[in-house]
Amino acid sequence: MLFADFICIMTDSFDDIRPYTDAEVDSVLGRLLNEPAFNQAIRFVFPNSEPEDVKHLLGSIHTIADFQSKIVAAAVKSIADKSTAGLEVKGLDQLNPQTPYLFISNHRDIVLDSAFLNYILFTSGFPTTRIAIGNNLLQREWIADLVKLNKNFVVQRNVPPRQAYDYSLRLSTYIKQSLADDLSSVWIAQREGRTKDGKDQTQAGLLKMLSLAWTDDVVLGFEEMRIVPVSISYGVEPCAGLKTRELFIKQRDGAYEKQAGEDLTSMLEGIRGWKGKVVFTFGAPIARQELEHDFSDVNRNEGIKNLCARIDAQIHAGYEVQTFNYIASDELSGGGKFASDYTSSDLEKWKEHINQQLQFPDVSQNELLPALLAMYEAPVGLKS
Repeated sequence: MLFADFICIMTDSFDDIRPYTDAEVDSVLGRLLNEPAFNQAIRFVFPNSEPEDVKHLLGSIHTIADFQSKIVAAAVKSIADKSTAGLEVKGLDQLNPQTPYLFISNHRDIVLDSAFLNYILFTSGFPTTRIAIGNNLLQREWIADLVKLNKNFVVQRNVPPRQAYDYSLRLSTYIKQSLADDLSSVWIAQREGRTKDGKDQTQAGLLKMLSLAWTDDVVLGFEEMRIVPVSISYGVEPCAGLKTRELFIKQRDGAYEKQAGEDLTSMLEGIRGWKGKVVFTFGAPIARQELEHDFSDVNRNEGIKNLCARIDAQIHAGYEVQTFNYIASDELSGGGKFASDYTSSDLEKWKEHINQQLQFPDVSQNELLPALLAMYEAPVGLKS
């Protein structure tokens, strides 16, 4: 990289990827209020409010904190109330609200992994995080406006190989600035795209990207990130069928090409679909002693693999295995090892879930069922 390019990154405003600032809230809300889809979403969040009351509420929003507390928190609470059997939180008491962390979690839902996380932090007296979101999900201008009001920063997908290093360094620099200079926590998924097979694993490429802007002392760099693994468990996968179909076609044909609007469909299904009990387990921040062990007497790449395994171990240990996971495990094995963990009523609900999820014109239920069972069983295997 040329010195001039390096200086450019160091003085970068990150305007094309950063979230909006308080100074931009009024103009962005003005645009959103002229967008029919946004107004429809507001009516969903406040179904019993008079239009004048909603107008007054929106008129009182002038900062990002206003938007998150008055709109986003209400929206996420509504989603949780309507589509979950409750949000359960574990491990948050070991963290400090005054300390910025890099939260790395497994990735099961496009929108709700980070939305529920921030809602939990907000209602627990913690600052909310800046959220990494792929540009492939910002297919409409109003969606981009909405998420950037909610502290999302944009991650470019499918960067050309010749530009990959420079782009990764820029993204790493922005995350470092967020944590070290702005003292803002950051959330990022452990992998690009949701896991389709239930086997949550941290990608080494993610940690390599994160480390680029930090010191050459790799242990010190990861220590300064204050990585907190977070395990997210959904009792029911609202996009189980969509995920399973994508995985099956990719395995059958060697590739899967998404259709226009497919990500938006998954986003809406994830928001509206029943999720059962949702559990967030916050792990302990990765300590210097652990990092020294991971990078001792190995090269950088091997050390990163060790750190991936350490993050995964916390995520897997924190995973809440639930009823459908046990049923899927027994159906795959053909035994009844976990029969005491579910009832005949649970089995009926499981059958209804399968019939609801695996209805596609191009792929049969019998073809998709093995992958769906494997996806639900995976957390049982990871914890055994």
